[in-house]
Formats: sequence, structure tokens, C-alpha cells
Amino acid sequence: MKEDTEKNQKEKKSGHPIFILFIFIVLLGFVFIEPEIYKELNSNLAEALGIGSKNNKIINNNLNNEITPASDYIKIGSNSTLSYNEIKLSNVVITNNVMSFTIETNKELDLSTLHYYIEFYQDKSIFLGRRVLKGIVNKTKTIEIDVSGLDMADNTFFNISHIEDESIPKFSLETDESGIGNITCSKDDTSYSYDFELDSLIRVVYKYTYVDDNLDTYTNKLLTYQKLTKEYNSLNGLTAVIAENNNTFIYTLELDYSNIEKFSKITDANVFNKGQHSYIIKFKMDAEGYKCI
Repeated sequence: MKEDTEKNQKEKKSGHPIFILFIFIVLLGFVFIEPEIYKELNSNLAEALGIGSKNNKIINNNLNNEITPASDYIKIGSNSTLSYNEIKLSNVVITNNVMSFTIETNKELDLSTLHYYIEFYQDKSIFLGRRVLKGIVNKTKTIEIDVSGLDMADNTFFNISHIEDESIPKFSLETDESGIGNITCSKDDTSYSYDFELDSLIRVVYKYTYVDDNLDTYTNKLLTYQKLTKEYNSLNGLTAVIAENNNTFIYTLELDYSNIEKFSKITDANVFNKGQHSYIIKFKMDAEGYKCI
């Protein structure tokens, strides 16, 4: 009996190293894995409950620094200065549906690559619309943005938001039985009609209407577009047409993506690459002040 007892004690002692190794592995898992699990669970819980701040830091590899998703609110007409990431806005004035401001940077920036949008709110709560922030700034520059169509008032505020394409809300584009859908965006004398197949851009039709009672300026403008028509009709995938009527001409350019991925000769930012999604195009065109249906 004594021998059996001593044998059992030896077996228990011999199992201790394996047990200790197991405990060590579990502790390592908690040290390296558990914090990330906790962070994710805590973030999801906060989002579900509607608490916490939305201004979590996001890493932008292009800028190699941290990007704050949204700035503070500034009331229009308050003469305040808004500092946001690497830019500063001041001297904000809205006159005749045009918002002008001075923008300052520490280095030359192409704002079109930053995905920055100016968003307008009534009383900081009711969203009125947004405009894209674009242009090349070298230290300082005055920028003007068309804000027509936005219901501005004395209680209008604005801020700046960083919205990557991946964060743009999706929607279901209405299509026919073959999966073809369309969005048409219009503003002033221009319109863009975008055709999609299974929510993938396949065709764009751009229309520009020019009216002028002055014969000289009308003729010069017409000549410019006649040259464009000739140039574009010589390129694959492009079809340009001009229709005239007295002091008016309508220039139409059709871009067919059947065999083209990107039209390198077209510098129009509203002409997107083949395959672009409808929700991204509508979001960006809305931010340019176009009405899209």
C-alpha cells in the first residue's frame, strides 16, 4: 500500500510541468489576444448602445499620419478658424450661393486625394448636404465652393469629414430585367447620364448646352467644341455630336466602356472608370452640387 501511495505521488509530481506549460500558454493568449477581443467587443457594444465618440483615429497610409474622421462644428458667420488634421480654414464667407474661405497648409497638398468633405447642418443636427473639398494648395489659397441648393440660414453649421470610398453608404439601384440601371445628374447647363450593368458602370453620356446672343462669343465657343468633337470621334469608345439651333448648341459626348477601362484623354473628374458603382458616383456627384435621379 505504501508503495502504491508513493507511486501516485510521483505521477502527480511528474504531471506538474505539463500543467504549468498549459497555464503559461493560456496566460500568453490573454496577454496578446484578449486586449484585441476586448477592444472589438467594447467598440461593438458602444456602437450598439449609441455611446462613445465616433472620432476614433484612423490611419491613412497615403498621409502616413492619423486622420480625425470629423472636425468640430463651426457656425457660418462666426468668423471662427477651423483646424482639422493638416489644414486650417478661416475667413469663411457665403455670398450669392458661393462659399469662399482661406485654407492654409504646412506643405503643398492636393485636396482631391484626401477625401475631405464640407458638411452642412441646421443646429448641428439636421443634415443639409455636403460639398467636396478639392484643389491644390501650396501653403495658402482662397477656395470657392458652389453651395446653391442648400437651405442656409442663421443657424447653419458646418464641419469637415473624412469619408473614404469604402465608407460611402450603399443603396440598391433600380434596374430592368436584364440588370441595367441608370442615374442622371444635372446642374445648370450640364448633365451626366450613367448606365450600369449589375451596378457596374458601362456607359456615360455627357451633355452641355450653350446659349449666347453674342455672335462672336457664340462662334468662338462653337469652334472650340467642334475641334473637340473631331478629336474625340477619332478615339476608340468616344462619340461626340453637336446640334445647333440659332444661338444655341448642345454638345453630347458618349463614352462606351465596352473595350475601354479608362479614358485617359478625358480629364473630366465626373467621368469615372469602368466598373465604378452607382452609390459611389451618386455620392460624389451630390457632393459636387448635382441633382441625381
